[in-house]
Amino acid sequence: MKTRAVLGGVAVGDGEPIRIMAVLNLSPESFYKGSVALADPVERAAELEKHSDILDVGAMSTAPYLETWIPPEKELERLRAVLPDLVAAVKIPISVDTFRPKVAEYALKTGAAIVNDVTGGKLYPEMCRVVADYGASVVLVARETQPRAGLDPVKRVVEALRKSVERFEKCGVESERIVVDPGIGFPLLPPRDEPHVVRGEYRHGDPEWPWWKWDLHIIANLHALRELGRPILVGVSRKSFLRRITGVERAEEVLPASLAAETVAALNGAHVIRTHNPLETRQAVKVAEALRSINPPKEV
Repeated sequence: MKTRAVLGGVAVGDGEPIRIMAVLNLSPESFYKGSVALADPVERAAELEKHSDILDVGAMSTAPYLETWIPPEKELERLRAVLPDLVAAVKIPISVDTFRPKVAEYALKTGAAIVNDVTGGKLYPEMCRVVADYGASVVLVARETQPRAGLDPVKRVVEALRKSVERFEKCGVESERIVVDPGIGFPLLPPRDEPHVVRGEYRHGDPEWPWWKWDLHIIANLHALRELGRPILVGVSRKSFLRRITGVERAEEVLPASLAAETVAALNGAHVIRTHNPLETRQAVKVAEALRSINPPKEV
């Protein structure tokens, strides 16, 4: 059975090219400063658009190991200052990277077409109603609210995503507008929308799985997510597990590792790659696409 969906008018899934979602941040706290475009957001967006299918705009960093939390009013202020100009300037669909329903509603009213919710709709359950009311597409990221030590990480990710998908479908969001993301780099979900920093080796609550080995295990077994019947989006660009395994300290220095991880994710079944480096990533996934045409990802 083919897995298909539509992200803001862009067809994604089996039989489609691997799509590129480019990152544009309005948050100076973001872990990769090269993605932050405060002085020239429209110019930066136009450059990213040349090599991308979707533009993902975020006004609050969600790096779990940094002090990045800002109140909703600040997140909205940052978006209001830039989003209308971005909508007018680019032709590709715009995704808003937020888990807050009020922020998502503003973005959708202004012209965004996709909500990228890094909580999978679990921190604010009413997010599903906003997405449904606007007929938007949504990316649901795998997040657990409680640890489930002793279970395989892949099983935990699949079950976390299944709960999110079922909630959004029951809320009226069409299945064909839902894409899933295994949540590389994201730990257990905090209980409330407030400052919350997660560090340490065992961020998923299982002493058998250090956070960085968890991420590698998920990427290696990405095909297992096909049982959900939804296209798979993966974001590994410059993330901390790459710095851990390469011994490099700065996000600015792990472009080669990012491209390697993105290529492996694409080989293992990713349909969309979210990246800070769309030009380089586009080339990498074209190699993966050629290899996939010879040896398609295995079914589950």
